[in-house]
Amino acid sequence: MKKYLMIVTALVIFGLSGFSPVLTQGKQSKEPEPSFYEHANSNYRHPEVDTDVFLYINHWRNSLPYEGHGGLIERDILTPGDPTNPSKKGAVLKYLKAYKRGVLQPCCNTQPFKNEKEQVFFYVMNGTGIVEAGSKKAEIKEGTAVVIPAGLEFRFFNSTEVPLEMIIVVEEITDGFVPNKEMSVGSYHDSKPSVGMHWAHIGRGFMYDVNPKFANPMGMAVVSIDNFDIAQPHVHGPGCEEIWCQLKGKSLLFFGNRLLWQEPGEAFLIPPNNKVPHCSINHTGEHMLWLYLGNRHDRLKK
Repeated sequence: MKKYLMIVTALVIFGLSGFSPVLTQGKQSKEPEPSFYEHANSNYRHPEVDTDVFLYINHWRNSLPYEGHGGLIERDILTPGDPTNPSKKGAVLKYLKAYKRGVLQPCCNTQPFKNEKEQVFFYVMNGTGIVEAGSKKAEIKEGTAVVIPAGLEFRFFNSTEVPLEMIIVVEEITDGFVPNKEMSVGSYHDSKPSVGMHWAHIGRGFMYDVNPKFANPMGMAVVSIDNFDIAQPHVHGPGCEEIWCQLKGKSLLFFGNRLLWQEPGEAFLIPPNNKVPHCSINHTGEHMLWLYLGNRHDRLKK
């Protein structure tokens, strides 16, 4: 029996030594490998090496309100910064100028507004209203997307007792870019679902009356995940500015080596360093929706 115990003890010590950060790393490397590597020398988290994912997710409630776009009450979610080394929470946008929430209060309208160098994507989260731009007028409601080209004057109207709540994405146009002459209005409710991307994503694009033109190589869609399902964990690299904003439901988010909550009005950008896997999880029997934005400079032809 004693001989047997000695053999088992030796095997345990030998087996565990491969997972010890002291025994396997001490003199062999100056710093441990990130803990998400499949063959990492350690199963421990290493904050000094791993990406701080908390800098890449933010809620509009963390920002102070201010007036913008002719009278909307706006609060930042993500702001310009270095996506490889954010200076503060949410300062991660390299190509976009703004990603925020805007609200038009009940029984209010905005003043006429335009910007010669910026164009704006609006997505209606809640409420109903009317948008006017140039010679066009359109009714808007949950699921509606509106793209206002640079240089086009526009206004929003809310004649109801319910706030009109929107996600706002702003891009600055580049020299030589020729924007559309009229606004584009569409809804994801009018499109057919695309099933199977990253295991569980059910995506629906926006059926616009006029195809919008973006200075950035952007695509937007509303994505759902069925009850008790999980999307494929995957990473993104340099040139990819991918943002996910929760629209409905409160989900679990696998982000790097953390498991976080994500609730409506909260958005995250995937760090473009090929080191942070992400996936959304619908752990409930509730309906959940996300607004997807893919700004894919990494797919431009050279």
